[in-house]
Amino acid sequence: MILDLSFEQLEEKNPRSVNIVMGEKKMDMKLKDKVAFVTGGASGIGRQCCLTYAQEGANVVVADVQYDKAKEVVEECKKLGVDAIAPPCDVRKLDEISSAVKAAIDKFGKIDIIVCCAGVLRDAMIHKMTEEQWDEVLNVHLKGHWWLLHEAIPHLKQNKYGRIVLIASTALRGTRGQANYSSAKAAMVGLCKTTAMELAYLGITCNVVAPGLVHTPLTDAFISNEKASKPMIDSILLRRRPDIGPLFGTTEDIANAVVFLTSDRASYITGEVLLVAGGRMI
Repeated sequence: MILDLSFEQLEEKNPRSVNIVMGEKKMDMKLKDKVAFVTGGASGIGRQCCLTYAQEGANVVVADVQYDKAKEVVEECKKLGVDAIAPPCDVRKLDEISSAVKAAIDKFGKIDIIVCCAGVLRDAMIHKMTEEQWDEVLNVHLKGHWWLLHEAIPHLKQNKYGRIVLIASTALRGTRGQANYSSAKAAMVGLCKTTAMELAYLGITCNVVAPGLVHTPLTDAFISNEKASKPMIDSILLRRRPDIGPLFGTTEDIANAVVFLTSDRASYITGEVLLVAGGRMI
């Protein structure tokens, strides 16, 4: 069964689910020479966004606390013919966010696209959750990304151009054992809508992509626990591979949606929440 596959085994079985295929036809989102700043860019959805941007011709800022892995993504992006940097960026540390934005401006002279993808899980039932667990999740998902916008928006305004996507989750509607995560993701919607309102007069857009269950290193343990994950997987309506039944989303599914929303093909879309969940939330 697919539930028995680890993240690495899934990658081997279906490389399109976690990697850009070298030489594959690009989407042609007209992003050549744009600069994309991606938090959480060293792994999972963030990594796939970086690679997809690179394939579309955008230069990439891989902002992640996992510095060694971020440097690996930089090299992968460069192999796709673009430039990329990996400034150290722990989104829990506001000074590192400020430094990463400065590094991007110093290197490329601008930031065109911001993707807020960094995330952590610290699950516990409400009555057992510690203040530390609550604060860490809110600081990463919400406070850190607020500060990134705080630091980057002046540059977007100066250029009168910008595309912003915040990565939320279908958990924004509430998930048992994830009061901190669900609250943070719901709050990101409010942050998005306010940002969209404040910047609309300049033609700058801000949207949310809310993935359903996606197989990444962050969710590997959950998906591998069949008792916990099977009800969620069974609720996915979309069957793309009938040989193995319901299939959770891939990082490529999410990256394609993100790249579209940050392209000029989506220039009349702002303040919206796009669910990418295989019909699970219908």
